[in-house]
Amino acid sequence: MSQSPDLKSPVKQPAAASLSPSIIPISFPTKPISSRKLPDLEAALKKVASARSKFYVRKIGMLIRWENDETGAENDMVTMESILKPLGVECNRFVIPDSDKTPAWNLNEKLSKVLGQCVRSSLPSLFLLYYAGDAGLYDNYLYFTSPHKRIQWDLLRVILQCAETVDSLVILDCCHAAAAARSPSSTTNIHIIAACGVHEIASERSNCASFTQRLFQAMKKFKNQGNFTTAEWYQQVQLEKPKNVPYAVFETLSGTGTIGLVFSDTSPSCLPRPVSGVKQKQVMVKLTLEGQRDTVGSFSKAVRSLPPNMKVEICSAFETDASVFFILQMTWEGWVLWTKVIHLDFVGVTHSPDLLP
Repeated sequence: MSQSPDLKSPVKQPAAASLSPSIIPISFPTKPISSRKLPDLEAALKKVASARSKFYVRKIGMLIRWENDETGAENDMVTMESILKPLGVECNRFVIPDSDKTPAWNLNEKLSKVLGQCVRSSLPSLFLLYYAGDAGLYDNYLYFTSPHKRIQWDLLRVILQCAETVDSLVILDCCHAAAAARSPSSTTNIHIIAACGVHEIASERSNCASFTQRLFQAMKKFKNQGNFTTAEWYQQVQLEKPKNVPYAVFETLSGTGTIGLVFSDTSPSCLPRPVSGVKQKQVMVKLTLEGQRDTVGSFSKAVRSLPPNMKVEICSAFETDASVFFILQMTWEGWVLWTKVIHLDFVGVTHSPDLLP
């Protein structure tokens, strides 16, 4: 299958060619704009707050790249194995041969076979799907690409969503990675951690740390607590983001549950040295609720009842004809947890307190 000339950005480029590092693309996040009634939002947030990570008995990962890849994906695959094995994940490598005339068919067959091990076991299972390499957009759909072939992400997504008893974590270290979130929901928990926004170029090892390397460094920070959630992992990656690389994107493809990861080895010799001096950054967002000015007091009360990792700071509130919109500040982890159940208009990342007296 030859690559269509309309396929955009099939090759990774240095991050400097991307948007300014201080700007999040307008496509982030990808969920439609909406407003909610406060009682509905409060009930949904309580559901998220009360969710607990499952204890996964079976953890299987599938790591994918193209043969003769030139983006450093081979080394990134090794790094990802270094992340997953201490978490007790059984890793399966799948290198797509250059000679494969039907790569999409064969990858789907392999994915169905590996994922089927989780489904047939009837045990609480977590499946991790990882891809590193080139990617492009074609008619606004994400494709994993080589110089002459491509595989549509949606073909893999459908297989994941059919496994309704298995939670999935998808990690994509490729350009346009957040385009993977453009899909309908299902009944299971599927989280996506994407290296960059829909219209951004992912960084690669030859220029600076790849996204996979950043995930590895962030994962080590949790060794002393023995476990961590995908939301906590994502927050750590964002806090340590180097300059001139895109912000990562987290999307809950479906479900409101928590996905937790547990270290299988917590011996003191494996514990990293404490990291200090990481500047805490806050995410600023706009939230629109149905109602009038009395909604402000009710919303403030609802926020105070949330656990620490979901608390927000109400910076401003304004009444419109039929709604109230709030300007809020929250952590990256809070962003992940809130956006499971409500659309938040992304304003930006703040690096300092309010500059006005």
